[in-house]
Amino acid sequence: MSGDNTDSSKSFSTVGNTASQAMGYVKSAIGGLTGNQETKESGDSQYYAAKGEADQHKKEQEREKKINDLKNDPKTQAGQGVIQTATGTVKNVAGGLLGDEKMAESGRQSKNEGQARFDDNAAKIQKEQAKEQAQQT
Repeated sequence: MSGDNTDSSKSFSTVGNTASQAMGYVKSAIGGLTGNQETKESGDSQYYAAKGEADQHKKEQEREKKINDLKNDPKTQAGQGVIQTATGTVKNVAGGLLGDEKMAESGRQSKNEGQARFDDNAAKIQKEQAKEQAQQT
């Protein structure tokens, strides 16, 4: 259904939640108009429970977006490249010292991949910085 949003932790229905909020609001209004306190409180409870669930879902979506933005940020990726390069270098040296050519080759490959990852993202960072400086002048 197009009104349903699904994340990894649970399913959330925007349409169902909105309907639950509306039903709670109407129930509360009817209770208020008729003087039936139990109906009013039940409606209030339903409305605020649904509203709280919607607010929580929105916060979870915002948090997931921030995490994804950080993971995909060129600075983060460049940093990961540096770590991968260092790890590959250590593995390469250790393989050489131990006479383990397979380990050394794996280390060289990891080092090269990390360096490429760093270089690609460093170039992106430089482009972003040049763009920002051009906009400031």
